[in-house]
Amino acid sequence: MMDTTRARCAAYALIALAALAGTASQLPSYAALGLLQGNVQFWQDTLANPASRFITMDVFFVFLVVWPWMIGEARRLRMRGLPWYFLGSLLVAFSVALPVFMLHRERALQRLAQVTSPHPAEHAPSPRQWTWWSVLAVAVATLLYTLRASGLL
Repeated sequence: MMDTTRARCAAYALIALAALAGTASQLPSYAALGLLQGNVQFWQDTLANPASRFITMDVFFVFLVVWPWMIGEARRLRMRGLPWYFLGSLLVAFSVALPVFMLHRERALQRLAQVTSPHPAEHAPSPRQWTWWSVLAVAVATLLYTLRASGLL
């Protein structure tokens, strides 16, 4: 593995760990409420003030741009485990799932560089139908959240 690739992989791993530590540090007050009520309270808190609405909408819209790219990259590079990145994005934190995906992508790029085929992605499997439905579901949720946060719903 090249030194620059190793440096990127190390950076992605450190970012994922820092993001996990930072986001997890906010969970105890929600965990004490239980899984269902903790989630309800969490999402209510995202509407608490303009700053919380801003950052929540910002992350949702970034996710809507990056997730289809992640699907395409996973397909192109024949990466496995795509559902775990989607679930991790929604259930853990996108700030954790994205750098882990990028680390996996670096490894896949390294693997493909060793393949002798000039066009290994030509025969890549098409993404499962659930991947596009997941993007649509997040898009609808983002639209509804935006309308509610804007007072239009």
